[in-house]
This record gives sequence, structure tokens and C-alpha cells, in this order.
Amino acid sequence: MYGDDTDVYSVIDNARVGKFQRRLAVTAALGPFTDAFNEFGSSVALIAVGILFHLPPYLVAFATGAYWVGVAGGAILEGIVSDRIGRKSLFLYDTLGMALFAILSAVSTDYLFFFITRLGLGIFIGVDYAAAVPLLSEYAPAKRRGKLLSTEKLFFMFGTLATVLIGLVLTIDVGSLLAWRYDFLIAAVPALILFGLRFDMPASLRWAKENGRTDLIPKITEKLKKEGIMIDPDKINVKRPKGIKGNIKEFFNRKNLRAIIYIFWIGAAYALTVNLASVYSSAELKNLGASSTMAVLGTFIIDLIGTVGVAITSLIVDRLGRRKMGTYGFILGAVPMGILLIADTFHVLSIPLLIAMFGIFFFINVGFVGTLQYLPAAEISTTRSRGLSVGWEKLFEFGLALPMLTLYAIMGLYYSLLYDTVMSIIAGIIFYAVSIETKRKTLEENAMTALSGSYNKGVNESRSEKSENN
Repeated sequence: MYGDDTDVYSVIDNARVGKFQRRLAVTAALGPFTDAFNEFGSSVALIAVGILFHLPPYLVAFATGAYWVGVAGGAILEGIVSDRIGRKSLFLYDTLGMALFAILSAVSTDYLFFFITRLGLGIFIGVDYAAAVPLLSEYAPAKRRGKLLSTEKLFFMFGTLATVLIGLVLTIDVGSLLAWRYDFLIAAVPALILFGLRFDMPASLRWAKENGRTDLIPKITEKLKKEGIMIDPDKINVKRPKGIKGNIKEFFNRKNLRAIIYIFWIGAAYALTVNLASVYSSAELKNLGASSTMAVLGTFIIDLIGTVGVAITSLIVDRLGRRKMGTYGFILGAVPMGILLIADTFHVLSIPLLIAMFGIFFFINVGFVGTLQYLPAAEISTTRSRGLSVGWEKLFEFGLALPMLTLYAIMGLYYSLLYDTVMSIIAGIIFYAVSIETKRKTLEENAMTALSGSYNKGVNESRSEKSENN
């Protein structure tokens, strides 16, 4: 048997990024692509369903919230399931759920049906996050893990750009009352393609080892062998599973308190700062006198600038580190919001200035902080609680989105800009205080760092424990 976990995983952790890792990253990232397509495609739908189903504004808002509640609930609940039954089944079959509910959303005939299908779609999107992010992290080489995981955010931005363009074309071609149905039908296509792409992907070796799945390990190592990753299945020392209750306790315990707070703050602080520019950019452009077409194009430009920010971040994430990413992303994001606040105060706010400053904010906040939504939660948790950890972050990232949209609507633009300017600085300070650096370290080292509060102490305790177990 291998002497310890480090020996088992060293081949994975020290591997060069090849076709297998890139293919896994893309197939995992197409989940967020589908999320963005459905999330931002709903902006086209909500205009139409309010008219078609004769809805007051609050019911339209509930339909928006149903999707986010579904993502938050699906991620946290299925994260627990992912830790118990494994990543692969959820990673594969959630794609069918995404496709089914996208199609059902497209053929909705009344508000209740639309609400239920949006909720169901959100749940399966949440399931995908809880399975895909842990699986990718468990096969990513330690020194390139940040770059591979950031692929998820990059594809989310691709999905945002795609749905804005397609929504614009469809609205011009068939009108807004019909465009949303085509938009959701198109959203089912990548999910169905995903089912085929993910079918032959191996289950997680880390998960199988930690949960005593001796039946899966030979199948996994055989698939890895075909990818040039050589691990002898007969030399892997499996552990006993703890069950759902044990997995939850492994995450929610006093030793892990800082990690719990850190992961919570990543999701919560992002939700507390990003949604003005993310959701209200089109509406604010219209308030400044932009036409519907100009508002959509302005939103597209903002999203495009944000996408460039994510792309650049993915290239430097493993050098810069997570702590600097989050701190810079939050605090520097206050600058463009502050400029807009001053412009609004002196009544010189214009369409070009709003697009430019929201774009710069997106470049910074979405580029740095948005990318973090896919990293630390999967890096500082144990294998037995990694799905729960990812779900814990998504619970607040999506769960706080609707309250923030309501708050922005109540405050108006001026006070929303004031809030975002101040909150971005506060978020950065708190982030710096609670963050745990994870760059270029193995998952096992990061987990022990989180549990011990000291890198050296954690690694030494981990090695001592492994020697005793073997």
C-alpha cells in the first residue's frame, strides 16, 4: 500500500495539465455556462410573462427569486448528497434535469407552471455546482488548480454574453413575447450535449478512497491509465465512510470555524456587491435615456469587459493567490462606483460613463471576486465535506441575490452607488481578515491548514496521522 495520501495523490497533484484535465475543466464549466444562459435569459422572459400571464410586479420578482432559491437549495442539499454517494452520478445526470426544466420553462402556459419549472431548473443547476466543482478540484494539479477552476467562471461569462446576444437577435426577429420561449429551448442544448461529454469521465479517486469504494477504484485507475495517469489500484489504502452525519460534522466543527466563515463571506460579500451592475445595468441605462437596443448593447459591453477580467485573472490566479485576489477585487471595485456616485451627485452622469464605470467594476469585481466563487470552497475542505463546502458558498451567493435586488430597488441609484462604494471597502477588509491562502498547495494540505490554523502544524499533524493509520 501507499505510505500515505500524499503518495497516492502525488501523481495527480504534480501532473502536467494535459488533455484529460482540460477536457474535465470544459465539461465542468459548461454547467455554469448553462446557468448563465438561464439566469440572464430570464430577463427576456420576465418582460414577456408579466404581460402574457397578467402579473403584478411582485409575482414577476418571485419568479426571478424561484430560480436563485433553487440554485441555493440544490447546491447545499445536493452538496451533502455529493459527499455521500459521490460526484460522478450527479455530475452526469443533473444535465438531463437541466435540459428537461429548460424545455418545460419554454412551454409554460401559466404563472404557476413557469414558477415551478424555474425553481426546478435552479435546483438542478445547484446540483451541478455541488458535483462539478469538487470533481474538478480533486483532479486538478496543485500548481494549476486555480486556473482550471477559474474556467468555470470564464464559461459563466461566455454564457452571459451568448444569452444577451441571442436574446437581442430573437427579440428583434420574433418579438419579446415569443423570444423567451426560444431562448429557453436553446438553453437545453448545451445541457444535452453535456450528458454525452461527461459520460466517460472517471469518478473521483479521492472520494472513492475516502469512502471505502474498493469496487470503484480499479475502474477509476483504468480510466486514468488511458489518460496517462498511472496509479496502482492494489496499493491504495481505502478508509471507512462516515455517513452523512459524520460528513456534516467534519465540516461544521469548531476547528473548521475560520474556513466556515471564510467560505460564507466569499459568497455573501459577492452577492452584497455585484448585483447592481450585474442586474440593473440595463434598467439604469434606460433611465438615462438609452433605447432598448442601446441598453442591451451597453449591458453586453459591460459583460464583455467583465469577461476579459475573468480571462486575465485565470492566467495569474495561481501566482497572485486567493487572498490578494479577493482583497483587491473588493476594495478596488469601490473606485468606479465612487466615480459614478460623484457624477450622480453633480448631475453629470451619462450613458457612456455608466457603461465605462460598470465595465471597470465588472473587470475588477467579477474578474477577481467572481472567480473566487469556484476556488476556496473546493480547496480548503476535506474530501468528505467538499460538496457541502461548495454548497455552503452557493447558499449565500444565490440566496442573498433576491434580497439585494429588492434593496437596490428601494434605495434608488444614488443610495445604491453609495452603498456599493462603502460595502466594497468593508467586504475587502473582512475578506483579508478571514481568508486562508490556498495557492499551490494540495487539497490535503489546505484542509489541514484550515483545521489547524497553522500551515506547518497542519502538515506535520497530517503526516503523523497518516503514518499512524498505515
